[in-house]
Amino acid sequence: MTLPLEGYRMIDVTRLVPGPTATWMLADMGMDVLKVEDVADRSAYRNQAAARESRERIGIDPKVAEEEFRSNAWDHMHRNKRSIAINLQKPEGQAVLHRLIEETDVFFGSFRLPVYKRLGADYETLSAINPRLIYATLSGWGFGNSYSHWPGNERNSQGYSGFTAMTTGQDAEPADMLFTPVDSYSAALAVISIQAALMARERTGKGQQVDIALVEGGTAILNGAAPGYFREQSYRHRGWPSIGNLRCKDGKYISNAAAYQNHFWAPFCDAVGLPEMRETRPDRDADSIRKVREHMLTRTRDEWMALIPEEIAVVPVLELNEVLEGRYAGERGMVWELDHPLEGKVRQLATPFHFSDTPVQFRHFAPLLGEHTGEVLRGIGYDNAGIERLEADGVVRVNHWEPHTAA
Repeated sequence: MTLPLEGYRMIDVTRLVPGPTATWMLADMGMDVLKVEDVADRSAYRNQAAARESRERIGIDPKVAEEEFRSNAWDHMHRNKRSIAINLQKPEGQAVLHRLIEETDVFFGSFRLPVYKRLGADYETLSAINPRLIYATLSGWGFGNSYSHWPGNERNSQGYSGFTAMTTGQDAEPADMLFTPVDSYSAALAVISIQAALMARERTGKGQQVDIALVEGGTAILNGAAPGYFREQSYRHRGWPSIGNLRCKDGKYISNAAAYQNHFWAPFCDAVGLPEMRETRPDRDADSIRKVREHMLTRTRDEWMALIPEEIAVVPVLELNEVLEGRYAGERGMVWELDHPLEGKVRQLATPFHFSDTPVQFRHFAPLLGEHTGEVLRGIGYDNAGIERLEADGVVRVNHWEPHTAA
């Protein structure tokens, strides 16, 4: 069955969180994502001496490879991708990259601008090799400005984009996010932009550069705040007590959107036994906020949810285990159960993409470092002797281990 993005190939040199998040989405939808990784061991590779002793025979210590293969069983972020390990610091490694680019639709990186030039992977070089190439980057600050050379990361992007200032807690201190909203949103922007550039190429026949910045992604999340600022030259911090999330008797919470939608507020008051507050503005009045918060402490979360009608925008705040084991996740297929050669039944977060005619499929588990190096190099014209020379010179890394070689 054809996948939505089947037939497109990407060279992926991204690292850390936002780039791999974007390529996870693209790979799930069928794009052939070829991860170009360092020939040096990943952090999972700990037994360096054993790896060196066995490198001539199989390229990597089998115990280390098995450990990585097992740990990859639950890794949804890198499933459906392939891995080639190249030393891009060496001219011979850059030559391999350039041969790959000849038959590639998308190049995608997350380095700072000077790094691409040093690796022979800058836009001018690669687009000259393949004028139809979509050259996409996801960096902290984007190109062409005085911040382009700064390092980019989730924390700083939250701070500099206005995101942190707009997510203060009830103690008026900036809230510390326990996940990566800016990275994830920016990754989605990259996915949208790459697909749009491919569509444009269908009309023009030409590739182009796609430049996504984390800081801009962080500001774009605040789309509800910007219009008010432009209109009034002011904005409201969230650093005051609210009743958006209400603590209950058992220490659990409910998420209460009724306070911010007038047609839900009156039925909420009736349901929880506060009819006298039907005409108040609960999100503006400190006494009303205090009264509601104290009242909600008289019952447990689930007791309140049994009383509150489903249609008035109030839901329980779920812990992760409640989400992944819950009815909604089951009905939407949010968890995949898969057969792993060594681990048996494993579960992964499923794809969030749903198509009626080209459904997303699981194709294979996350690859080992260099698992597809030999296969890919043979596909662009290298023979076995040439691959062995590149491997001996430290230009590439070939992983010969297979699951059936495990003891």
